[in-house]
Amino acid sequence: MSDPMFLAHVVGHRDGPIPLSYALVAGGAALYASFEAMRLRRHRSRFDQDSPGRPVPAALARVADSAVTRWLLRSLGLVLVGGTAAVAVLDRPGAGNLALSLVYVVFWVGLVPASIIFGPVWRALNPLRTVQAVLARLLRRAPEQGFATLPRWLGYWPAAAGLLAFAWLELVSPDRLTAGALVTWFSAYGLIHLVAGMVFGSEWFAHADAFEVYSALLARLSPWARRADGRVVLRNPFINLAALRPSKSLVAVVAVLLAATAYDSLSNGSWWKSLEPTAWTGTLGLLGVLAVVALTFTGSAALSGVLAGRPAVAGRLAHSVLPIAVGYVLAHYLSVFISELQLVYHFAAGHGQHATHLAGAGTSVPPALMSVIQVGAVLTGHVLGVVAAHDRAVRLFPGHVAVRAQLPVFACMLAYTAGGLVLLYNS
Repeated sequence: MSDPMFLAHVVGHRDGPIPLSYALVAGGAALYASFEAMRLRRHRSRFDQDSPGRPVPAALARVADSAVTRWLLRSLGLVLVGGTAAVAVLDRPGAGNLALSLVYVVFWVGLVPASIIFGPVWRALNPLRTVQAVLARLLRRAPEQGFATLPRWLGYWPAAAGLLAFAWLELVSPDRLTAGALVTWFSAYGLIHLVAGMVFGSEWFAHADAFEVYSALLARLSPWARRADGRVVLRNPFINLAALRPSKSLVAVVAVLLAATAYDSLSNGSWWKSLEPTAWTGTLGLLGVLAVVALTFTGSAALSGVLAGRPAVAGRLAHSVLPIAVGYVLAHYLSVFISELQLVYHFAAGHGQHATHLAGAGTSVPPALMSVIQVGAVLTGHVLGVVAAHDRAVRLFPGHVAVRAQLPVFACMLAYTAGGLVLLYNS
């Protein structure tokens, strides 16, 4: 049987809202940081996208690039996914709940620190890549070789759709708290991407697999990178972020990431719960938040382009919203991530009763410290986003109008940060 207490913990646990004073101080700091960025007199980009970086030691590079390491990581990915699937179908008290925790919290939230610290980890672990590579070898084809060419216009649109579908499953679906829904969703997801991977080759996953794209975008904030010649290097994360190829579909991916977290906060508020939302109203709410995020960013970017005499710049500025989205994700989910790691450990160790007891206990981190960490994550994301936007603006716009042209985008970023703080205060 499912443990309602544990299920509520998986998707609804919070340590409580941040204090109003913290929210006000953070809002003031974000406003100050934005104005300081606009006062910068630098009219040249400091983050050279072609910077070679510093090569890592040869021994480390050999280990990272060895076939043994690659297949060990791929095998680990298969074991992790297979183990989670097995847990999901086990007829054992708490097993289904453990699967929910592993997917919704440990995997989804854990990808953030893992990708920032180690780089695009899901590309190395991705079991879909592994299965596709095995099938391709059986057909005596290289994994990169498909039966058709991947259309350029496709961009990241499939990844954005996949992220939105996963957000709907986690936050809206009436069956989101059942392990069966996870198995069904991921079975369909895996089948679709395996077929597409065989048709278009392994390049499909880099553009269309929602979780690989998510991890790769997060890795842009890490110090690890690869040069054009494939050499692993250490490089300023701002350079990695600036080197992200701009596209309209990138705007969609970043908008989904920010909107999904914002809707999660909104749906946990007393105002939304008082409406007694259904799956239909939840779907409309999620799409409504996504529309607000997408329209405000594209609108502010369009206005910046008008002020600078250069239209269609939203795709070129989309990378700067990524740090804001990541900061909000960490602020929103850090507490539940720490708690769920404890629960996973105790369930895996067979301490079912102790895990159920922990479900209402929260984390061992003092609430005041957790609030400081949450506010710090939001502020850090805002500052990094503003710096990235300013650097791209001075590259895109003429020097004499660069500062003025940034105003709409900075105002949009400030609104996102303020909105995130308000949602954290009210959650």
